[in-house]
Amino acid sequence: MTLPAPSDLIGRSHVSDWLEIDAEHLAAFSRGSYLEPDRVDLTISQNNAFGPTLVDGFLLLSLLVYFDFSEPFVSIDGGYGLNYGTDRVRFTTPVFVGDRVRLKRTVLEAEVKTPTRTLVTLDTELEVEKSGDTAMYARWLYLLIDRKAEEASDAQ
Repeated sequence: MTLPAPSDLIGRSHVSDWLEIDAEHLAAFSRGSYLEPDRVDLTISQNNAFGPTLVDGFLLLSLLVYFDFSEPFVSIDGGYGLNYGTDRVRFTTPVFVGDRVRLKRTVLEAEVKTPTRTLVTLDTELEVEKSGDTAMYARWLYLLIDRKAEEASDAQ
């Protein structure tokens, strides 16, 4: 299977299902980020005006991966994507434990790098259900790779 042509990708959009942010995952994110009182001084964070149920922006950013794995909309058989980075990330509305969010994704650009690799640029918006506001905007880049084609090329 070969990679889709850029013209077949550009403009493709998808809106995910809703995901509720729960306290268990917020705590796991804190542990995974080494944000524990025995490791760092959390005084400033604990004094924020939003309270302890505020969801960290970097947890929201990490949800790009969750939504991509749970509801892929650009993929190929035998292929995979590598995170290439983000541009223009903005956290515009607070999200709290118990809020439900969903991700809107649109392919902005697709650039063939090699016959087996295409750099895909997505514009993403994380929407909060109860307010309808966008909590995060991010431009996400990933490299879509046709593993089967690369292995066949290496074998020759």
